[in-house]
Amino acid sequence: MSPLPPTRDRPLSGPPAGSPFDQPGVGGGEPPRRRRRWLKRVGVVVIVLLAVVLGAFAALAFVAKQEIDDLVTAETAAERATQTVLEQPLPGEPTNILVLGSDHRSGTGDEDRRSDTMLLVRMDPKKKTISMLSFPRDLWVDIPGHGQGKINDAYGRGGAQLSVETLKNLTDLDVNFVVDVDFLGFVGVVDALSGIWVDVDRRYFTPPEADHMEIDVQAGYQRLDGRDALAFARYRHDDVHGDFARIARQQQVLAGLKKQVASSGVRSNVPGLFRVMKKNTSIVAGGGDEVSARVIYDYVRLATSLSSKDVYQIEFEGSTGESSTGASIVTFEEAKLEGAVEAFLNPSASARETTADQLVGKASPDAGATKEPTKAEPAAELPPKPSSVTVTVKNGSGVTGVARKMGEQLRNVGYQASVPDGAAGSADNPNYANTRVQYATASAQLAAEALADHIPGASAEAKTPANAFDTQLLVIVGDTGLEYRADADDAVGVDGGPSGGVEYAGNKVPDKAAAKTTIDAEYGRDDFATVGALSFPLLYPTVREQTSTYEEVRPYEVIKGKARYAAFRMVAKTGQGDYWGLQGTNWPDPPVLEGATREVTRGARRYQLFFNGTKLHMVAWKQGTGTYWVSNSVLDKLSNETMLAIADGIKPYA
Repeated sequence: MSPLPPTRDRPLSGPPAGSPFDQPGVGGGEPPRRRRRWLKRVGVVVIVLLAVVLGAFAALAFVAKQEIDDLVTAETAAERATQTVLEQPLPGEPTNILVLGSDHRSGTGDEDRRSDTMLLVRMDPKKKTISMLSFPRDLWVDIPGHGQGKINDAYGRGGAQLSVETLKNLTDLDVNFVVDVDFLGFVGVVDALSGIWVDVDRRYFTPPEADHMEIDVQAGYQRLDGRDALAFARYRHDDVHGDFARIARQQQVLAGLKKQVASSGVRSNVPGLFRVMKKNTSIVAGGGDEVSARVIYDYVRLATSLSSKDVYQIEFEGSTGESSTGASIVTFEEAKLEGAVEAFLNPSASARETTADQLVGKASPDAGATKEPTKAEPAAELPPKPSSVTVTVKNGSGVTGVARKMGEQLRNVGYQASVPDGAAGSADNPNYANTRVQYATASAQLAAEALADHIPGASAEAKTPANAFDTQLLVIVGDTGLEYRADADDAVGVDGGPSGGVEYAGNKVPDKAAAKTTIDAEYGRDDFATVGALSFPLLYPTVREQTSTYEEVRPYEVIKGKARYAAFRMVAKTGQGDYWGLQGTNWPDPPVLEGATREVTRGARRYQLFFNGTKLHMVAWKQGTGTYWVSNSVLDKLSNETMLAIADGIKPYA
């Protein structure tokens, strides 16, 4: 194995006093690391976290709505300018969030600011997915009003406003929120959540005296505190894939945040999280300084209900090159960009499932499960034709004429729509934030849902005593949702993006190929001999990726509160410089095993398969008292067949 840099004997890096890490077995209470001035503002915090924090208040009957509005109030001229290029988020509709982190070297002036992170997050309550698309900071693009430059230059030249305009120009996507969080904010949020669990692929080490951010994190599954999570997400200086690997680590951190938020008692941490975010985070929302309670509720329901397999990490495909001045840049093909944007808008679960079918066969029940007699599935019930549906339309916005306009549109598509005259044409109050479609009886529910799908931001609900009507449906026109749209899938406030049938690799089923492996039961056995006695079976690989060498095999402890679990990690490195690994532990249910794409029995093992799009990222199983998994590289460079062959070749170490 190749030698590693010296290791400092320390627990997780010293957390702030009083944080969840400042306790025995977790933080150790060491003095905090020396902060570097150039880390003044960096950002990798995901809107998923914001959604759940806000949603915790929403779940408490919106008793803190004012707190939420304060968080998104545009206080500076720059924030108000950014607001002008954002679209209003609407209830029930997809929302695009631009997460910016700026690399602002203190004392050097605004002209030296750069966006260290530019990440789009899409929360889609209709498709019930969250997708993430990161852009390399050296991506060579057109910056409106400034010619060509690196995409991160837009922040320095025009702040968040120009960053949004540049991204919209590049992708044809609208943006609803901008989130800009600084170093202290990110660290504070992660620590307030008691850290995040990350499957670290290799050793990351940068000494304190280096020009890069200090880090000392060993390989293996572990909980990272805020500072280590930040350093891990930003690391890139010796990566063979440069910014692309860094982007993959950022998305890995965001996925860890999402899992931790969903599993932690976030309500008890809400006050502290709000203090951190209000002090260190700039959040600007389209449409004004207030975000409707319904929008917040949609976010929290989505963020807390989705499993890991519903969170899609879209890989940006580009090539490194040089500008005319010799600067290192990232270039892209227009077709590949369009494909990535399409996958961002419409992540394909069917492509993922088809890929799994191709690899291991179609999903089947557990071998020991009792099979129920097969019954024919009932045909899906279709909504009634508009011509058979009677509708009353009332004004719930206070804006003159909106009910009559809606009535005309509904009649034009066939509905039997009427608008009462005078006071009868007004709803019980003029403060409806979004349009409601109420149904008089359960038999009309399907018709109400079908109609609501065609009205931006509308929701379907049962009849309430506040508004009387004698038709099948009642449409209360609110502040949003003022028109009927023929395409029920049109996103409101978020453009559909480029089109043209371009297929992104992550939405395309890969061709089946032979595994690229070498079988050698003796290779690396001596490395595993150094692990020593464990409280669970030690396994080792008899099959490896054909160009790989083993860099390290280390035993260690995984600490979770007062519990300590034995573990080991093997790190392998391919000839192309990618790291993959084998993890073992006696922790029976680590969070990494949540949200498997597929389970399959092969021999005596029951595998859990975890796909990132159509790429197999992890194969996990239980054996005896141990839990094991094989992890692909951060960019999933090992083929699906190679990953499965390695897992099949893992044997007990005798």
